[in-house]
Amino acid sequence: MTQQEEKIQELEQRIKQLENHANPKLPGLRILWFIIWGVIGVFLILTLIGVIQFVSA
Repeated sequence: MTQQEEKIQELEQRIKQLENHANPKLPGLRILWFIIWGVIGVFLILTLIGVIQFVSA
């Protein structure tokens, strides 16, 4: 095996490691965080609307 082939194999291994690291192991966890932040966002928006209505009344 030449030095160039060894470098190619090493780069392929690094690419595989990066691809495995990029993919979330628990896709449900990402959905859960999205739902939590969505609920918090809606709560803050509704609170802001309530404060605006209270102040303008």
